[in-house]
Amino acid sequence: MGKFTYQLLGLSTLLFSGLSQAQIIETNDLKRYCNQDGVHRQTVLYLDQSIISKTDALWYRDIVNKLKFLPGEKVQVVTVKSGGPEVELAWEACYPSYTPVTYKKLKEKTGLINLFTGDVDDKLKSDQGFFNKNFQSALAHPLIGTKHDTKPRFTKDTFPMKKLVEALYYDAKRMEFEKGVSRVVMFSDMIEKSNLFDHNRFDPQKSAEQVSERFPMFLSHASFSIYGINYTHGESDLNAKMERFWRQYLLKSGASIAHYGSQLVLHKNTDMFELDAYDGYLVQSDGRKVAAKMRLGYFDNGELTNSVLTLGDEYLPLAGSISTSGKNVEVKASITDSTFKGFEKKDVLNLKGSPSMLKGVIGARDDRTVDEKGEVYRFSIELTKESD
Repeated sequence: MGKFTYQLLGLSTLLFSGLSQAQIIETNDLKRYCNQDGVHRQTVLYLDQSIISKTDALWYRDIVNKLKFLPGEKVQVVTVKSGGPEVELAWEACYPSYTPVTYKKLKEKTGLINLFTGDVDDKLKSDQGFFNKNFQSALAHPLIGTKHDTKPRFTKDTFPMKKLVEALYYDAKRMEFEKGVSRVVMFSDMIEKSNLFDHNRFDPQKSAEQVSERFPMFLSHASFSIYGINYTHGESDLNAKMERFWRQYLLKSGASIAHYGSQLVLHKNTDMFELDAYDGYLVQSDGRKVAAKMRLGYFDNGELTNSVLTLGDEYLPLAGSISTSGKNVEVKASITDSTFKGFEKKDVLNLKGSPSMLKGVIGARDDRTVDEKGEVYRFSIELTKESD
């Protein structure tokens, strides 16, 4: 067995030794790092207990090696319990680090008192060790009550009962984050096994529409990074259908999927980004206006992240770039997915203006796509930045 397997077994021994969870997973002492200006992300980590065994540590290694955090970012580790829709918070804390601005201010305050209480860097080192210890203990939380001694293997006919849809539906409030967006990291094979549909015959698109009517939710523009696909089985056709289902259902629920696969993939783990909100309207070909809202997230290099345009009830994630020259702003974006046929993947959004107001067009990439009147399929759109 490798190092990570031994670590996991050690944590498992602690959890089963009779000590309470609260004794092992401490939750205080890190609150002073929370709510730092300029930090627009929180991370919610969901662990699907139904596929976790007491001895397999591959999923655990992926998280420990790859998952990094922003300064003061709120982190929640949540177990999705086997069988039903119940979830359980294992641990939450804010990552012990400071933004460059806050760190500089604290260093400038360094004086004789620090000879006795310790320097900022000393406290950070100590608190980061505390965080890492408790974070890894929280990762072992699904081992409490898991039904598997070894890595499970299922077929189409033997998947256990699992209600991921309901679990997210009843836990949707956790994704609310007034200052920004939730990055949801989810370890699961994503096999919904409930009365919502039959694995042997279901249409992903139709099922997503029906399920969104039965379990309507708003996931606050969360971005999902999902891994563990194929972890428990080799049903490739079912996997493909489940992926189409989840992409559409999450879109209809106000969220998008950044990654969906067997391994954990995360983009710009520790890069800070800005996040602006806009309100406005789109003008239809008949002159009528449709309410429009946009959340525009972007890194220092201008690359868009966590960006989305909503038109009425329709949800359109965006990718692209923003550039600024003096007071002139230009946004060049494309739609990466869509909940309806009006605007589809690869259609474009081009905007120009000032930091406070943007105007432009949305629609076909070129003039070969026309509407029923033979006109180029592009529409005017105007957006005003909301006050902070």
